Amino acid sequence: AAGALSAVLVPTFVELLDRGDQAEAERLAGRILGIALLVLGVVAIVGIVAAPWIADLLTTGVESERIAEQQRDLSTFLLRFFVPQVVLYAIGAVAVAVLYAKRRLAVTAVAPIGLTVVVVVAMGLFRVVAGPDPGLDLSTGERLILALGGTLGVAAFVGIPTVALWRTGFRLWPRLARRHDPAVRRVMQRSAWAVFQHTMIGLLLLAAIIVGNTVEGGTLAYQVAWVFFLAPYAVLAQPIHTAILPDLTRQANDPEHFASSLRWALDAMAVLIVPVAGALVALALPIMRVAAFGQATEAGGVGLLAIGLATLAIGLYTYSAFLLFARAYYALGDARVPAVVAVASAVVGIAVMALGGALTSGRTTVAFLGLGHTTAYAVGALVLWFGLARRTGHLVLPASLGRAVVVTAPLALGCWALVLAIDPAGRVATGLLVAAVVAVAGVVYVGALRAIGGVPSLHPVPPHRAGSSDAPPYGAPA
Repeated sequence: AAGALSAVLVPTFVELLDRGDQAEAERLAGRILGIALLVLGVVAIVGIVAAPWIADLLTTGVESERIAEQQRDLSTFLLRFFVPQVVLYAIGAVAVAVLYAKRRLAVTAVAPIGLTVVVVVAMGLFRVVAGPDPGLDLSTGERLILALGGTLGVAAFVGIPTVALWRTGFRLWPRLARRHDPAVRRVMQRSAWAVFQHTMIGLLLLAAIIVGNTVEGGTLAYQVAWVFFLAPYAVLAQPIHTAILPDLTRQANDPEHFASSLRWALDAMAVLIVPVAGALVALALPIMRVAAFGQATEAGGVGLLAIGLATLAIGLYTYSAFLLFARAYYALGDARVPAVVAVASAVVGIAVMALGGALTSGRTTVAFLGLGHTTAYAVGALVLWFGLARRTGHLVLPASLGRAVVVTAPLALGCWALVLAIDPAGRVATGLLVAAVVAVAGVVYVGALRAIGGVPSLHPVPPHRAGSSDAPPYGAPA
């Protein structure tokens, strides 16, 4: 939701900063932050009080009452630390939005590193204190390591862009908004729709937890697979979204240039995301053999992790495309349509998960969790794609997508067959083989894609205007 809030705020800040009105941008940012802190502060208090009931819901479907009780107890403790983190995310969301509008993109990419470092240190400390197989019955100290590790990680994640914004001379202070402030009201309406859009993630996750709990280790497998799935999106696709959003905003009244920029983003994502998705599908099992530790390696846990990763990875491109299309709508000043489409698509995905839970068991049920997520975002991306075509009058077709798929499919099949034939023994041997196979396949992929002309330019190419020898510079008004 924080990412959605940042994205929906960018067009407004781009408009203000482009005309040199930083004072108004500071005033608006402060009032948005003030409202967000007030609302999310109430949410945090409610979450702290309601933590036991939330924990009960999250453990629905756990067959063993003893394990369910331990899960509820631990979940209640952690929720009372994790739910208040939404207040920190509000600060980070506004700061990041202004940095995006200022095109200070590097620091926003660095921020997750702070989160990662703190969490990794906390997990290492937890491993030392709790041992290799801690279970669910943790001491207060062990619980605090988990709770504070996550909270301090979020503080680092938020603090980096906030400090960076102050260093640019932009002063972000929470302020109380007047009752009738049209600018604040307009932005908050869009922000509310953007946050509502991201209930899609919560609905799908809740359904996955409930259905996954019918399989021993099913929920954990899905959650771990989700982390692996999200990493390539965050590293490869999200920077493209971030870079293109300010320019889409400036081109909102120029459908031809808007469509050209959107097509470039889809092409760039295809070249980067499709081969990674293919590798995750083909090599899901050996990847999880390397990554799985502790109880995840027992009782078929690696197989559950692999099937979860593979079924999620199938939809990596459509997931990235959906979020790109949502940002394109934000640039057009519309946050309502992506929100409505997101919730409707989530219902479709939940239906797929529920069907799998009712008709299947074991690994197949976990596969339906991933397929439900993939189906939801594929449906949502398709609907938004058609909607943007109607809004702009241009059907945006990514030329590089088909070429990337054509090159990736045989390579992925070959990688799968090679690893299966060699069948290395041990974590180290498997890891080395996967690394070698991916490296060779990557070189072949780049060479083949270049040979068939499937690599897009590093920057969007503006469309040529009829009747003019020179098209306007990218991002310039027509």
